[in-house]
Amino acid sequence: HKGIQMIVDKIKNAKLYRGLGERLAQGLELIQEPLIRDKKPGEYKIDGDNLYYIVQGYTTKDRADARFEAHRDYIDIQAVIDGAESIGWAPTDTLKVTEPYTPDVCFYQDPPVYTELRLTQGMFAIFYPNDAHKPCYDYQEKGLSLKVVVKVKI
Repeated sequence: HKGIQMIVDKIKNAKLYRGLGERLAQGLELIQEPLIRDKKPGEYKIDGDNLYYIVQGYTTKDRADARFEAHRDYIDIQAVIDGAESIGWAPTDTLKVTEPYTPDVCFYQDPPVYTELRLTQGMFAIFYPNDAHKPCYDYQEKGLSLKVVVKVKI
């Protein structure tokens, strides 16, 4: 997965990425499942720690309250099922670590410039270990968001 960078697309196009790996393909199938929107917030195991997902319902934060993070052992698939959010993105090798890895998350200082993604209902993003991401905020106004985060073990 070295060298691959973040991917953003619509959930309806998720099948186009199934060649990226078997577990990633399973995770992408999962976000296309219509019944996922009926799941209660919480963590759901598919294949133990190798593949699981988290359903999150929340009000988006102020940009200043969101933090850049990255994961060493997992690829994140973040799918917005309802609502919208902004997610900042920057390559980890351009960022300064503020809190080292514990157990699989590392936090970084906001860089002066970064890419801002706008994920609306029906969109997803894939973040690899070299993709720092600052999720769950909104730059226009706070709103409710329902999101599924699939954790895919590398």
